[in-house]
Amino acid sequence: MMRALTIVVLLFLATGLFGQTTTKKSLPVDTIFKLNGSVLPVDVTTVTPTYVSFTIPGKPDEFTIERKEVHKIIYKNGRLEVLNEAAFEVFDESNWEAVWITEDKKEVADLFKLGEIDARSPSSARSPSAAKKGAIIKLKKKAVNLKGTIILVTHKQTTGGYGEYPGYYIKGIAYGPEPPEEMPVSADPDASLKKSGGM
Repeated sequence: MMRALTIVVLLFLATGLFGQTTTKKSLPVDTIFKLNGSVLPVDVTTVTPTYVSFTIPGKPDEFTIERKEVHKIIYKNGRLEVLNEAAFEVFDESNWEAVWITEDKKEVADLFKLGEIDARSPSSARSPSAAKKGAIIKLKKKAVNLKGTIILVTHKQTTGGYGEYPGYYIKGIAYGPEPPEEMPVSADPDASLKKSGGM
């Protein structure tokens, strides 16, 4: 009897240890881009002619949205599936809430680098939290103007001490699912040689 109890306890401990090692890994996710500009980091389970089902990582519930709401899906393996062509893409400052901020380079590994951006808090900020929030909103709006969806933060700094107005500075790199638009071709055929030093 004691031997059977010992075996059961050992199996329980082994299962618990195995479960802990597998849950600590951060797994890549699929990304749904909706026509309204919002971005959903999810695990896509089903795509049908009428709906798309998905789960949120770490949660058991399954959610469904209509297929006509989805512009495209970028799967965790890098495959792109366009479900609906957007009549036009709206990239204005009203979409800044859909932009993510991260400090994890893994989250931007499959995206295109669009450019470096930075922002400072407005001078009207009266608290450290308001200063930080104001700077982040400005940074997100700059990312939207570059057609970015995620910002990789490279530097952040709080300023202002006792008796001074609080300030916040944040710098990062904007990334998006589409490559940046190419620069217009110069009318001067020697322009590329000048830029590259004749090489």
